[in-house]
Amino acid sequence: MFDALKEKILGGPSLENAVDGRVTILIPSLFDSRLILELCIRSIQKNTDYPDYNIIVCDAGVDEEARTFLESEVEKGAIRLIKATDWERPKDDLAAAADGKYYVILHDDVYIKDKSWLRRRMHLMLSDPQNAVVGSTVPNYKTNGERFFPMGLLVKTAVARELKLKWGKQVQEGFDTGAIAWRLFNTQSTYKFAFYKTSRDIHHFGEMTWPKYKKADSPGIQQLLDRRDQKLNQIREMLATGRY
Repeated sequence: MFDALKEKILGGPSLENAVDGRVTILIPSLFDSRLILELCIRSIQKNTDYPDYNIIVCDAGVDEEARTFLESEVEKGAIRLIKATDWERPKDDLAAAADGKYYVILHDDVYIKDKSWLRRRMHLMLSDPQNAVVGSTVPNYKTNGERFFPMGLLVKTAVARELKLKWGKQVQEGFDTGAIAWRLFNTQSTYKFAFYKTSRDIHHFGEMTWPKYKKADSPGIQQLLDRRDQKLNQIREMLATGRY
C-alpha cells in the first residue's frame, strides 16, 4: 500500500518496484588484459540487484588470454560473445544484438559499485513514459556540442531502433562514440533524455586502452603505461580479495 502511494505521488514505480522486463548489458572490448574484463563482469554479477538481465560482450580485438576468459564465461552461460564487424563501432554491433526491452552500454574498464545501479536508472526511466535514454552527456572532443556518454547509459531498445541511433565513432567527421546518436535523438521531440550521473555507482578506470593506440615515442606514453600498470595491480588485488 505504501509503495502504491509513493508511486502515485512521485510518478512511476518506487525504486523497489522499478522493473520493466529484461535489460541487456552491452560491453565492447578491445583491451589487452583479461583482468579488467574479469572485474567488469564479476562486479556486474555481484553488484546487480535487478532481477532480469543478460550480458553480451563484443570482441573488438582482445588478446588471446582475454578471449579464452570470455569463451569460458560463454561455456558457463554467463555471457554471450559476438565478434565486431568494425572495431571502431562495436557498440552498434552490440545494440543490434540486444534482445532486452532495454539495453545499457558499458565500457570494459569499469566496475559496478552499487547493487541498485541498474534499478536506479530504470526508476528514472519509468518516471516519465516519454523517457527513452537515461545517463550522462559529455562534450564531443573534436566538434562543438555534446554527445551521449555511452557508459552506464540505459536505452529503450525499440526507440533506439526506431530512431536508428548509431553509437560508433566517425573519426573523419570528428564524431566520438555517442555523438551521432545524440544528434539523431535531438532531431525529434517525442522522446526524452533523463540525466543520471554515471560516477554515482560506476567506477571508470580510464586511459586503459590509450597506450595501445599511441606510438612508442609519443609524448607522455611512459606515464600512461605506468598509470595503467598501477591500475592493473589494483584490479588484480580487487579480484584476489573480492573487494568490489
